Amino acid sequence: MSKDNELERLEGFVATLLEKFNDLQGKNAELTERIQRRDATIETLEDELSSMKEDRGDVSTRVSNLIGQIEEWESTSGISADTDVSDSDEKESDSSIQGNLFSTDAQDEE
Repeated sequence: MSKDNELERLEGFVATLLEKFNDLQGKNAELTERIQRRDATIETLEDELSSMKEDRGDVSTRVSNLIGQIEEWESTSGISADTDVSDSDEKESDSSIQGNLFSTDAQDEE
């Protein structure tokens, strides 16, 4: 009878091992699926980041072009960004000219 007892114990032990093995396989499959979803999310986010960096570069280029156009306009219209008008006579003579878009004097006159 002791051999039957030992066989029953061994059968129980093997059954427990198989049950744990099946549970671990299920958890492994679940974790593998989560990793695949996260990898897909990471890839999507990397694509979005790349697109945003490209957009930022485009915006930077466009802003630089606008600044260049403004500087060109200032140089062709005889207006300097560094001009600081302090005499009231010079301010009055500037009132007929649009003046520098970025000067504080133009904001004061409004």
